[in-house]
Amino acid sequence: MDWTKGDMKIPAFAKGKLKRHIIRPKKDMFGDIITEPDTLYFLSLPQYPKDSLVVYLGEAVQKGEIVTAPVEHTPLYPEAVELLPQDYVPALIKAGYTAYTDVAIKAYAQSLENGESSNSATNNPFEYQRQQATLLEKLKKAVEKFDLNQVYYLRSQFHTNVYDFTRSGYPAYHSIGYILNHVGIPAEESITLYPTTKKSVYFVSVPADRAETFEKRAGSLGSPLHVVYGKTYIRLLPAQDYVEDGSRLYNVQVDYLGLDLYEYPHCVYYHLGSGKAE
Repeated sequence: MDWTKGDMKIPAFAKGKLKRHIIRPKKDMFGDIITEPDTLYFLSLPQYPKDSLVVYLGEAVQKGEIVTAPVEHTPLYPEAVELLPQDYVPALIKAGYTAYTDVAIKAYAQSLENGESSNSATNNPFEYQRQQATLLEKLKKAVEKFDLNQVYYLRSQFHTNVYDFTRSGYPAYHSIGYILNHVGIPAEESITLYPTTKKSVYFVSVPADRAETFEKRAGSLGSPLHVVYGKTYIRLLPAQDYVEDGSRLYNVQVDYLGLDLYEYPHCVYYHLGSGKAE
């Protein structure tokens, strides 16, 4: 999918009207066809009445942007919420890994969506002094709101080994579970979280016909390695005698609960299977 005029963001699950434009074949002076007929599809959204989202059907289906074969599924933890960059600093403070330092405040400012004001606050020391009290108050409210008992998930890319017909599923490749993907705020005032756990997901059950459909669509039929995407479910654990070393790298202890595997990075449609951590 691509915009006709510019790169604009639309809300998730926004509804629009699908329109089509038929391009008729063109002929030269001798009556021979020089351009084949074609059909262009446009998605018209009320948020952008003067623009249209061009839909390239083949590529959109391949990338999972268009659902052609919905797979009904219930996530392993339906109540889980995504752990977003603006949650990282409040989580670290709430769990006892860091305090209300200037580093934490600036990293939190950088993680907020209103990038222009946050960039100004972190890059300009005078502007930071003016905004520090406001940013600190926002951060304190976010820490108060953050719930350590909540189940959170992180979206990551994984790999699976060759399909196991005896057990009907994919054995987990080493990148699943043993070391969860690190997450961080990509900025000058950055922090990085390394979720640490002794648990892992060793196997994900996937019906054979579902696995065959996935491998055909991914172009990896029979391959010993498959790229998949997943939601890793965690609970953050309170810090135990944690001492900061100034590196802004935090080994955060988590209770790894399990994962849901999907074909595409959005981790909404095209569910493959689930696995509990042990």
